[in-house]
Amino acid sequence: MQIISSQVPYVGKSRNAEHDYLFNKLVEAISKEFATKHNFLAYHQRMTAALADENASYTRTTKYVDTDTLVQKDNARDNLFRRLKLHLQSAELDPDADTSAAAARCLEAVGSQNPTTLPYTENTTAVRDIVDKLESDHYAPSVEQVGAAQLVADLKAANNDFDALYTARADERYARNVSAPDMKVARAAMEAAYADVADIVNALYIQSTVLAPDEETLAEVTAIATTVNALISQYTLVLSRRGVGKTTDDTTDTDTPDEGGTDTPQPEPEEPGGDEGEGGSPL
Repeated sequence: MQIISSQVPYVGKSRNAEHDYLFNKLVEAISKEFATKHNFLAYHQRMTAALADENASYTRTTKYVDTDTLVQKDNARDNLFRRLKLHLQSAELDPDADTSAAAARCLEAVGSQNPTTLPYTENTTAVRDIVDKLESDHYAPSVEQVGAAQLVADLKAANNDFDALYTARADERYARNVSAPDMKVARAAMEAAYADVADIVNALYIQSTVLAPDEETLAEVTAIATTVNALISQYTLVLSRRGVGKTTDDTTDTDTPDEGGTDTPQPEPEEPGGDEGEGGSPL
């Protein structure tokens, strides 16, 4: 005799975003005050702890908030490299023989490599190598002669600026990885903790209707059940739109994207290296 289901239908078919959203709402529907009043606070605390773990695991799979900033800094660095190289190529065509020779020496330091097509870490290393050469005693006089000293300084600053942000992301990535369990493990723990609490709510329903009738408890349990069942019904409807299970509800939900939509996070891709002119690929 159940008033709410302890096993969410098709839970194994849900995407991480759908799963995380649903169980945040289910935990919210069964309040701490209700658990305290009816003496199952320990079970409720275990459920909220499992939810915290799932939220942390979900965060680990999502995009970093500073990704757009990192891309902008990478693009700025790449553009400065292009400006420097174009400046040197232009100077090499100067009618003054000494200026042309100085530019040729600088281009020798730059070499044939194009850092802008490389992944982030390789791009950073390549630019650092070029800057170090151009600032060395061997090339610095030529850089001054062609008027490229400020461009070299700007490129160095942009490279260091990018590297500082990228290194900070490495620290954040490590913190995410060590502070949160695997998403599959977190989901299973969340489902088990919720099932235990749902069983208690069902037991309270039986007690308040059959074993020891209590209108106040029955009203509380019924209110919780109404919310929980509505949330699960909405969840199964979302899944049904991409072919999971069946539904008899033909209404259109304009708040939920079709096919699960864009609310499912994707792990940020690795650095395959972009096409020339696009810079390194964002993580």
